[in-house]
Amino acid sequence: MPEPIPVDEFVALLNSHWNASNVTKPVLTQRNSGSEARIDLNRGDYCIGVPGTPTLDEIPLGNWNSVTRNYSIGVELSTRVSRQRLYDLMAEVRRICHAKRHDMSNFQRVQFVSFNESVDDTLGIWLGTCDVAMVNDSITAET
Repeated sequence: MPEPIPVDEFVALLNSHWNASNVTKPVLTQRNSGSEARIDLNRGDYCIGVPGTPTLDEIPLGNWNSVTRNYSIGVELSTRVSRQRLYDLMAEVRRICHAKRHDMSNFQRVQFVSFNESVDDTLGIWLGTCDVAMVNDSITAET
C-alpha cells in the first residue's frame, strides 16, 4: 500500500469542502504540482499547500510496536484584497479542519494548529501561513 501524501490529500479536502459563501474560493494548489507556473494575485487569492517542518514526526509508544505519526502541512495564503480577507481565508481553512477532523481515510485526525501573519502594507499584499497536522495515533509499526 503506498504511503499517503498529506499535502495532496489536504488540498483535495479543502477543494471539495470550501464554502464560497463564507469567502471567495481561492486558487487551491500545492507547491511543485506543475499546475501553477507563478502566482498571479490579479486572478484572485491563493491557498498553497506545502510540506511542514518536520514533514513527518513519528513517536514510538510503549514497546515500540505502535507509533503515533504526525504529518505537518503549511497552508500559504495570499491576497491583494485586505487583511480581513486574509483572516477570512484562514477562518475557512480552520472551519474545514474542525468540520472534517475525522473524515479522512488515510488519517485519523486533521488538526488546525496555528496561524502566522506576514504583512507588508507598502506592497498591498497580505500573506499568512496556517499550520495543520494530519495525525495517526497508536498505529502498528511496520516490520
